[in-house]
Amino acid sequence: MNTTTKTPSQIAEEARQTAADAIDTTRAYAQNAVNAAGEKVRDLRRDAEPAVEQIAARVQQAVQRGLDAASTTSARAQRRFEQAADVTGKYIADQPVRSVLVAAAAGAAITALIVLASRRSSRDDY
Repeated sequence: MNTTTKTPSQIAEEARQTAADAIDTTRAYAQNAVNAAGEKVRDLRRDAEPAVEQIAARVQQAVQRGLDAASTTSARAQRRFEQAADVTGKYIADQPVRSVLVAAAAGAAITALIVLASRRSSRDDY
């Protein structure tokens, strides 16, 4: 039998080498895992980018439709106000006395409402 006796320093060296090999193997596995995760993130980002762009385009279209609708509604309201002003001007020109009486009655009604409201609020203060 050929038995070789190892010295404590040889055993320590073998243990150190085994530990170094284990660290290198673990480091390689970790690097592979990081690389795989990085590739997966890049794939996900590449796959998600068209969807994000599509959503952004849809939002932009919806905003544009909203702006167009607001513009149309504003133009329509402006035309109606102009028509009302024309009709009112024509009514005043055709019947000036009646127009003054209607305006005076409206002013009196508004004044009466303000007086009533101020009396109620002063009663509520007590």
